[in-house]
Amino acid sequence: MLQSPIEHTGANLVFAEYDGWTFPLHYGNVRAEYQAARSSVGISNLSHRGKLRMTGKDRQAFLHRIVTNEINGLVVGQTVYACMLTPQGKIISDMTVYLREDDILFDLEPGMTASLIETMDRYALIDDVEMTDVTEQYGLIGIHGPRSNELLNMLTSDFAGIEPSRHLSVDRHGTQLFIARSYRTGGQDYDLYVPMDHVSDVWQALIRQGAELDLACVGAETLEILRVEAGIPRYGAELDDRIIPNEAVKDRAVSFNKGCYIGQEPVVMMEHRGRPNRLLTGLKIDGERLPERNTILKKEDKEAGWITSAVHGQADDGIIAMGFVRRRYLNIGDRLTVEMDGVPTEAEIVDLPFCKGKLP
Repeated sequence: MLQSPIEHTGANLVFAEYDGWTFPLHYGNVRAEYQAARSSVGISNLSHRGKLRMTGKDRQAFLHRIVTNEINGLVVGQTVYACMLTPQGKIISDMTVYLREDDILFDLEPGMTASLIETMDRYALIDDVEMTDVTEQYGLIGIHGPRSNELLNMLTSDFAGIEPSRHLSVDRHGTQLFIARSYRTGGQDYDLYVPMDHVSDVWQALIRQGAELDLACVGAETLEILRVEAGIPRYGAELDDRIIPNEAVKDRAVSFNKGCYIGQEPVVMMEHRGRPNRLLTGLKIDGERLPERNTILKKEDKEAGWITSAVHGQADDGIIAMGFVRRRYLNIGDRLTVEMDGVPTEAEIVDLPFCKGKLP
C-alpha cells in the first residue's frame, strides 16, 4: 500500500484507495469542506495522481508531434492541457503539461503513467527523449479557493501569484517547491509539488498558517462535487477510448493550427463536418438516488445518451450529473428518462457549468 507521509487527522476521517494509494475520501463534513474551497481556502492531498518527467533534447518537438495541443510554441513557465489519442482520434489519456527549464512534467490521472509511457515510447523511434515515472518522488497538494494566494504567500515569500496557464519554482527553507495554476474546481486552484520527504512538513505548515484564513482539509468526495459543478471532464469518467476530443474537451485540449499529430485526421474531419453527433452536457436528476456511471438516458424509449458522473450538488440542491447526449435530443430544458434498477426517473438537460455566476 502506498501513501504520502502526510498525517491526516479527524474523528470522522474516511479513507479511500486507488491504484495502491490511500487518500482521504472526506474529513467528516463535506459541506464544511465545500464551503472552504468556494469561500476561503481548502487543501487536498493529490499525491496519488500520476507524475511523469520527460527529458532529452528532442522532448518538446517530440511531444508536439504526438499530442493534440500546441507544445512547440510554449516557453519555460507555461502550461497547456492536451490529450493523447489513438490513430482513430479516441482519447487514450488527458494530461497537463508543464514546460520547465530542464524537463517537461506531466500531471495525469492516477494509474495512467505506465500506460502513457508505453504509448509514447512506441512513437519515439529516433528521438532523444526519456520518460520517467516520478509519482512516488513528489507529493502533490491541491490548494483551492479565493484565499489561495494569501495562503501560498504565507508559506513562502517567493510567491507573488501566478496567472492561469503558468507555473514557477520557489524556495522554502532550502527546499524547492513547484507551484502551478491548475483547473480542478472552476475557482482559483493551485497545485503544489513537494519532494515526498518534505510533503508532511509543508502540509502541516499550510494547516497552521491557514487557520486565520478559515482553511479546511478537502477530501476526494468534495473535490468530485466541485469538479462536476464546474463541468470539468475527467479521464475515467467523461473521457475514455469511446470519446473524441470534439465531444468534450475541444476548446481546452485541441489546437487546429499546429499541424499533424496522432489521431488528427478524425478530429479535423469532425470539426469541418460541424457539431459532433453527441456532446457532453449537464443534467439535473429528479429524486435522491445517484445513478451509476454509464446509466443509459432515454427519450421516448430510444437511447439518447449516458451518464458519466453524478453527485449531490452543493451550489444547487439535488442530484447533478454530466453525461453525453445525442445531438438530436440535446435541447436545453428538455427532459430525458433515467432508469435505475428498473425504476424510472427523469433528468433535465442543462448548460455547463452548474456553478456559472455562483463563484466568488
